[in-house]
Amino acid sequence: MDATVKRKARSPKGARMQPVEPGHESDGAHLELRIWLRLLSCSTRIEKALNARLRKEFNTTLARFDLLAQLARKPAGATMSEVSELLMVSNGAITALVQKLEADGFIHREVDSEDRRTFRLRLSQEGAKEFGRMARRHEEWVIALIGELSPVAQSDLLQHLTLLKRRLDKHA
Repeated sequence: MDATVKRKARSPKGARMQPVEPGHESDGAHLELRIWLRLLSCSTRIEKALNARLRKEFNTTLARFDLLAQLARKPAGATMSEVSELLMVSNGAITALVQKLEADGFIHREVDSEDRRTFRLRLSQEGAKEFGRMARRHEEWVIALIGELSPVAQSDLLQHLTLLKRRLDKHA
């Protein structure tokens, strides 16, 4: 049974007291864990919403979109290892994405001029055009999802997350 039943605190004669929640370990303890779990929850929900919209409108996935985004930022192209590091996934995971995007004509592989054993991945013209369309919609969706917060709440959240990131960077 749920232990969150409210109980009334005893008060001096005639005074009204607010109901008091029974003590719970998560009320103040381990606030850091609760914050971390909330960050994960929000991130997961945003990713699911974006993935569903990308699939519906462009018949693609967030993973493929992310790979295209990384290549769009690197006109000179990137190696498979560089892309896997940027996306924080294994080379094996990148291989499957690259094969699909290459089959769709969105990217192509070129032999690296400095290391003939290495391939560089680049966006094709069609890939750059399609990514541009996806990126515009992606931006609209993110704005719609986060735009439900007030401008002050958005600013505060960004400020606090920036501070958290700076502190985390010190531990990296």
